[in-house]
Amino acid sequence: MAQKSTRGRKLVYGSNTVISTIIFIVVLALVAVISERHPWRVDLTESGSFSLSEQSRNIVKALDAPVSIKCFFSSAAPEQMQARGKTKDLLDTYKYQNDKISHEFIDPDVRPEEARKYEIKTYGTLVIEGYDKKQVVQTPDEESITNALLKLSRKDQKKIYFLIGHGEHPSKGADKDSYSNAKDALEKNYYQVSEFNLLQQPEVPSDAAAVVIAGPKKPILENEQQALKSYLEKGGKIFAMVDPMTDSGLKDFFEGYGIQLGDDVVIDRLSRLFGASERIPVVVEYGNHRITNGFDLPTFFPDARSVVPKTQSPPAGVRLQTLASTSPNAWAERDLETLQRGQAAYDADKDLPGPVPLVVIANISPKDPNAKSQPPAAGKEDEKKPGEGELIVAGDSDFANNTYFALYGNGDFFLNAVNYLAEEANLITVEPRQTRNKPMLFTQDQAKALFFIILIAVPLAVLVAGFVVYRIRRAQR
Repeated sequence: MAQKSTRGRKLVYGSNTVISTIIFIVVLALVAVISERHPWRVDLTESGSFSLSEQSRNIVKALDAPVSIKCFFSSAAPEQMQARGKTKDLLDTYKYQNDKISHEFIDPDVRPEEARKYEIKTYGTLVIEGYDKKQVVQTPDEESITNALLKLSRKDQKKIYFLIGHGEHPSKGADKDSYSNAKDALEKNYYQVSEFNLLQQPEVPSDAAAVVIAGPKKPILENEQQALKSYLEKGGKIFAMVDPMTDSGLKDFFEGYGIQLGDDVVIDRLSRLFGASERIPVVVEYGNHRITNGFDLPTFFPDARSVVPKTQSPPAGVRLQTLASTSPNAWAERDLETLQRGQAAYDADKDLPGPVPLVVIANISPKDPNAKSQPPAAGKEDEKKPGEGELIVAGDSDFANNTYFALYGNGDFFLNAVNYLAEEANLITVEPRQTRNKPMLFTQDQAKALFFIILIAVPLAVLVAGFVVYRIRRAQR
């Protein structure tokens, strides 16, 4: 009888165990299905490190068409895997807000055909597609991704105008000096590109998101300069590229905004390492600005002149910042006759030593007779203010023509500059979340109580519970 009783108890306990296991698995499956269909996330961090900003949430929720994000990360480098993990967490947060967003990670080394298709040049690049448009993000953070989504979903097209009539590079045609590749790239970014002539119309078109002045070879007249000045002071955006040894008539115009064009040609012996002429300076160092943040590709500026900002004493209402400079090994050669004979050599008494600034941006406040120049606050050099005009001046125009546009980062630098100038006022700025360290301070009594609970009470409770369970099971046998 005792043996039958023991077998009965074992059968009951075994059946209970099996049934409990089945119920537990079913509950887990139900929880998984419910969580998959109705996900719920809570960010308990004080800084909101794992949540989107309210601006981002509003933009993402408004998406009414599918958006796919292709993320190009290497699976070989540890730092790339770490960056990939952070990017995946961020994109999961976007998908949580709107399930029309999908993402896919691609190793460009394993699938080179995909990298070629999307013209991927650096790891960590995101290609966002939707609304029959495409945006490329080189810095996978919330601000860049949300702004790309905003650009995709907007209905209107920004207009970029090229100034003509002074021997500038044409925006059409397959000639090596043409800007047709740049024009095609702008149109792929959903811009309308047109030309205009200030000799035929009195002012810059009112719908211009930005104006490009690509290497004028003849002087821009006084009345034309006045139209450009009026456009800037009304908040206009201009990207001017002026070659050395040419008279564009803009030297005094730029001086009025604190930018000095050098009567020189930049020489860079470092270019020889890339197989280029020493008259094609290479830029690998960039200013701390939105145009160049995360930009680590070299750019080449064939036959460039120096562009020096008056950062110490800028004109009233103007903020200046250098965007691109040569290496310290370069210099701006001012003896042009010696240069033409191929005998250029650095002269400390005459030449401008490196690093030589090649691209400068000026932020121009609306005209105010009482305005005083204020230096930008640390880390706020590229902060846009309402109504500000913006002028980017480069000491070379050939870097973006058909010959050099696809060379390393040349085309990307040009597009970054134009994109920055043409951006809408409602594009968001997401301040980085600051994680503050808050030390936990205890009184002496609290510290003693914590020590007693953690090191004595909890282990003792576990031992007592284990002993009780042991006694109960022993009694049931």
